[in-house]
Amino acid sequence: MEHLVRLAAELVATLCVCLVAILAAAGTGVGDAGRLVAALGYGLAVTAAMHAFGGQGPVHANPAVTLAVFSTGRGTIVRAIACIVGQLVGAVLAGLVAMWLLAGLGTGLGMPAGSFTRIDPVRTTVVEGLLAFLWASAFLGSVYGGRLAANAGLPVGLTVAAGALAGAAFTGGAMNPARALASAVAALDFSTLWMYAAGALAGGAVAGLVGRLFLPPERPDPPPLR
Repeated sequence: MEHLVRLAAELVATLCVCLVAILAAAGTGVGDAGRLVAALGYGLAVTAAMHAFGGQGPVHANPAVTLAVFSTGRGTIVRAIACIVGQLVGAVLAGLVAMWLLAGLGTGLGMPAGSFTRIDPVRTTVVEGLLAFLWASAFLGSVYGGRLAANAGLPVGLTVAAGALAGAAFTGGAMNPARALASAVAALDFSTLWMYAAGALAGGAVAGLVGRLFLPPERPDPPPLR
């Protein structure tokens, strides 16, 4: 039952994060102002989701973060799988909703893309990995590493916004395989999805391994966010 609750929490949280991120990106113009709006929308959505759906423990809304948590030795493989399944289902649902909402509007459906995406898969993967490492490290440090457990949503959300701004011009700053999947479903274009998935998952795994060095000994999940 516990794993089903985790799956449901991750599903709803990821659905909300991905949908807000897509709408924020699709509804703005090009240029720095548009990138700022999209990044803030993404980061604030993560903050809101962590507080809204973290009643049974911190939600990740990102398979890379789940992998980071698991790589520190926290949680079981069954729990990690339940979280990732929920995230992927939530991402697909977000993509389908976005497809319906934005069909025919010529918005690009919030696809994460930048100057590296079409011409340099290696650089795209590396940038996404570095930014996902930052997101996952901020999550681990805020939730498990200090005294912010119940208030971790804000620093994590601000980190996501910063990462989205940093990566916007180069890759679109997805940092999250679920976020990239949602836009791929909405646009029915999966040609670049592997770069966003591989980079983010590698970044999350490295963040978890690094976290083993700096985090305090494993303990139960912190109190629910409020």
